[in-house]
Amino acid sequence: MSRLQALFLLLVANVLWGSSHAIGKLAIDSFDPLILAGIRVSIATACFWGLRISGISPREGVPRRDVLVLGSLGLLTVACAQFLDYRGLSLTTATDSSLMIIGEVIGTTVLAWLFAREFISPQKRIGLVLGIVGVVVLTLGGAPDSSYAPNRALGNTFVLLALLCESIFTVLGAHYVQRFQPLTILRWTYTGSMLVWLPVLWWAYSTNQIAAAPWEAWGAVVYMAIATSVVSYLLWFWVIRSAGASLGAISLFVQPVVGSLIGLFVLAEPQSPGLYIGAALILAAMLIATLADRPPTAPTSADTV
Repeated sequence: MSRLQALFLLLVANVLWGSSHAIGKLAIDSFDPLILAGIRVSIATACFWGLRISGISPREGVPRRDVLVLGSLGLLTVACAQFLDYRGLSLTTATDSSLMIIGEVIGTTVLAWLFAREFISPQKRIGLVLGIVGVVVLTLGGAPDSSYAPNRALGNTFVLLALLCESIFTVLGAHYVQRFQPLTILRWTYTGSMLVWLPVLWWAYSTNQIAAAPWEAWGAVVYMAIATSVVSYLLWFWVIRSAGASLGAISLFVQPVVGSLIGLFVLAEPQSPGLYIGAALILAAMLIATLADRPPTAPTSADTV
């Protein structure tokens, strides 16, 4: 695979991830955030097991103890993170949500320093400070609340908490990333989260909240489950294994750019000087922080929406 081909596939993966914020905002109109998260995760879980049964995902022997740990981590990273993310998206804009990706970079860096004593370079510290300032400016100085985004400050907080859950998994699950294939980890973490989603889906079905959704909303959910939870991951890990993580780090910058552009110019979300200043600070922070140190082998926001 040439470098140009690898970069193109990574850009496709990140465009899919970036678009998920706007698609999720559309689906929120028809589904309660809890139900939306449950349907998306259930479809993605079925896909991961389908990949395993079909032989596309490699067969790996995972000890029972590790299965339990990965399943428990799934309750945190998939169950809690998905619900917090969609709850936040229901209160804020897709533009804000896509730019909050910097929260995972900040959270992962700080947690790695606290628990693993990883060194934070001066360049990366500058990026983290810029990111924090950008989040504050965006949240406090962005567009005013409206019926479309009734509480942006609270919504952005929920999104950041969701990204913190993802950061916790990145740090605590680093050991497993080195031992097992990525799709194996995803399969078991998503399966573990089904302990939460199965009761939620049964409740939604029994109260007729699923059947009432229009086909457009179902299309949005299926897109998020397959395109952003499965296809993007397959593209990402396939390319990273042959092209290296450094190229992947550069492509991550595409996610907030795509998400914010769709939010502003396709969904016609409200704009303000504070939004542009905050976005500029966050995008600068993303560029500085992701290029400062050796990047991780997994995306920073592979499935926040």
